[in-house]
Amino acid sequence: MVEVVPAILVASFEELRATLDKVRGLTPWAQVDVCDGYFVPSRTWPMNPGDQSAFRTMVKEKKGLPYWEDFNFEVDLMVEEAEKVIPDWVALGATRVAIHIEAKHDFDACRRALTDGIEFGIALVNDTPLSRLVPLTGQFDYIQLMGIASVGKQGLPFDERVLDRIREAKRMFPGIPIQIDGSVNGETAHALVEAGADRLVSGSYILRADDPEKAINTLAHA
Repeated sequence: MVEVVPAILVASFEELRATLDKVRGLTPWAQVDVCDGYFVPSRTWPMNPGDQSAFRTMVKEKKGLPYWEDFNFEVDLMVEEAEKVIPDWVALGATRVAIHIEAKHDFDACRRALTDGIEFGIALVNDTPLSRLVPLTGQFDYIQLMGIASVGKQGLPFDERVLDRIREAKRMFPGIPIQIDGSVNGETAHALVEAGADRLVSGSYILRADDPEKAINTLAHA
């Protein structure tokens, strides 16, 4: 059975809480998608200027994310200079953190910002050769490949190139978990798992479903 992770891409803290409530008790994991409006055109919580004061208070007081006792949180940082915000997410309890290789960042600083026990992932769009990961071998815990052609949006069409990329990543980096984000649904999941995906990250298919539990089970048993 494959691991399923709901992807949460929201505009406000209130929407974050309401969205998490939809899948509370259905899965131990949730991925918070963070978009800065620079690396990707869209901007999500907490990267809006009006979010910053309340977010800084959360970080300072280490309040944790909503329903922190019910979820293990991973954070997909679609941002420039991820090293500047990783410590905030660590303070809020993230246990997996992914950066995008195409974004501007200080890789060593990103690594140093993580404390023991936190998994470090690298995400790549389908136009980026997997060979870019080779010099970083041994310095990341999982790879996130994209089921869509671009990042920062939900509901985009499936990019079939990812199937060959999963197989290639499995050959190049044996033992490293491969997770897929984007256009993961009841129609694509089986092919993704068959190609070798270990984790399926899904947003709209789960969150817009009449029965989120059924949607999660469909993916888990693909």
